[in-house]
Amino acid sequence: MVARGLEIGIYDAQRSIVDAFNPRLGLPREQAIEALRAWLRRRGSQPSSLLRVAGHWPHARAGLTEVLQVLL
Repeated sequence: MVARGLEIGIYDAQRSIVDAFNPRLGLPREQAIEALRAWLRRRGSQPSSLLRVAGHWPHARAGLTEVLQVLL
């Protein structure tokens, strides 16, 4: 999507959570964890599919894996 000359990617919930755990984006870790918790409460959420998506972004995968181990 392009708005006012800025290209903005629109993704599914899994990709958004992976992005939230990417330290390069500088989002607060608490927000990333809360997004993950909300997603895990959804019917049909599959942590394995989330980790598969995260496999493409190693900077995000480490933090995400750590939090998933604690929450699950």
